[in-house]
Amino acid sequence: MLRYLGSKTLLVEQINELIDPQPKGSVFCDPFGGVGTVGSYMKQKGFQVISGDLLQFAHYFQKALIQLDAPPTFPNLISETGGDVESFLNQISAQHGWLIKSYCEERSFFTQENAEHIQGCIDAIWGWKASHHIDENEYAFLIASLIQSMDRVANTAGTYYAYLKRYYRKAIQPFNFRFLHPVQGEYPCQCYLKDANTLVKQHECQILYLDPPYNTRDYAKYYHLPETIARGEVPIPTGKSGVPDRHEIRSPYIQQTKVEGAFRELLASSCCQMILFHYTDNGLLHEEFIRDTLSELGGTIEEYFFDCKGYRTSSLSSSVSSKHHVYKVTL
Repeated sequence: MLRYLGSKTLLVEQINELIDPQPKGSVFCDPFGGVGTVGSYMKQKGFQVISGDLLQFAHYFQKALIQLDAPPTFPNLISETGGDVESFLNQISAQHGWLIKSYCEERSFFTQENAEHIQGCIDAIWGWKASHHIDENEYAFLIASLIQSMDRVANTAGTYYAYLKRYYRKAIQPFNFRFLHPVQGEYPCQCYLKDANTLVKQHECQILYLDPPYNTRDYAKYYHLPETIARGEVPIPTGKSGVPDRHEIRSPYIQQTKVEGAFRELLASSCCQMILFHYTDNGLLHEEFIRDTLSELGGTIEEYFFDCKGYRTSSLSSSVSSKHHVYKVTL
């Protein structure tokens, strides 16, 4: 999976334990869904998943992994690709292009060979969309697969806010385009490109899983290149990191002056049976405020501290040091 800030890859089993047992087909809503780590796991466990995010590339990962049940068949690309889109994209390249110029020749995010290959994939996928040879789900699947494949050879330490001075060992490996594998599930799932508060207002659920940003880090800048590719926009890079100068919708959850009001609004508009609020003890929202606000809902509150090996309740251990703090509210 794409290396993503705040990803809960190592904690999904523990999250599931907090809500087990739940009837199969229960609705699990993940409005801060990111690249679909938690949502795809819950789909596999038999939930109807509703997920959302503000970033286009994250939304496409969710569609590819959660909303789809299998890779698309791409019926309109048979004549051009011979019916094997994955192999076709794994063989093409381009000699010139914006990614080669800005993120290889001017900034060492990729080797020359890998940049040419990635550019070829971008040009093909963008071209198929422009000519209406692929629909929105097919485009989302191909873009998410491209970003995942690209990330495996990116010369970065984790995000696209900076590149390494020398080509690291993974960056000199050859680029290989590989399809993502949608998660199999028993029930239909839906993914939305919208802010969390709007999503929660529009959908009822049994379990509401809230994992908002913890600090002022703007993910749109840290993942500017995946977002550019997903949007289908030729960027005008600025600065050392090549972050495009464009208007972004900034989540209120990364703004100190807005986060408390946004959190109160979200909880007030939610309609669910259980809330899991996943946060950190040194985030923009303070522990006392979180407890007071959750207590206003009138349910039973339990607190858990996660680490990568498991979790312990606060009543059993007051000395646990962990950045993963989960508040479970049963309504």
